Amino acid sequence: MNNYVLTFTFALLLGSCIGKHNSDAQKATVSAKSTEIKALATGDTSKIDLSKSTIHWKGTKMRGTGKHEGKIELKSGYFVTTNEQLVHGNFVVAMTTIEVTDIPEHEPVPRNNLNTHLKSSDFFDVEKFPISELQMMSIKQITLDSLWITGNLTLKDITKRVEFGAKYQSKSFETKFTIDRFQWNIAYEGNFADKTLVDKDIELTIQLKTE
Repeated sequence: MNNYVLTFTFALLLGSCIGKHNSDAQKATVSAKSTEIKALATGDTSKIDLSKSTIHWKGTKMRGTGKHEGKIELKSGYFVTTNEQLVHGNFVVAMTTIEVTDIPEHEPVPRNNLNTHLKSSDFFDVEKFPISELQMMSIKQITLDSLWITGNLTLKDITKRVEFGAKYQSKSFETKFTIDRFQWNIAYEGNFADKTLVDKDIELTIQLKTE
């Protein structure tokens, strides 16, 4: 099996840690769901090793003056390679595992409150929508170590076409980008002040490794 490391940043938005948050993440292009029929990719198929894979999210509020970050677990996934080049990929995220990590465990009340809030209908509504999925529809090699990924990203049963750049070198795949959470109806249904306190961009960054 070939080994790959996929870095994919999944960032939500919520925060109260003081200090301006600066990010060098690219902004993914988001458009209507791709309806093209994905040709069956041929090559070596490798399952993603769930025990060695991590997904990290980071979210901000008040134009980046506050932030929170955390993790979420992968449910399943695989990559297809031809001549050691990535040609296709698909992975499913278990939304019920989302949790904050920057609130210490010795502060269980605020930590549990935020975890519950993220899982509620205010944001990801994980009871109703327990999984999210990214299906890579096409992968174009730009240079020896850079790729352009086009895929369908499904969150809360809403599927949008996303395009973003990535780096691939020495059997590792890395990317970091942001998406507008409103495109997937991830919106806190509070008053105007509540909605605007939480920034709209979700920064996405993940590390996945195949078996």
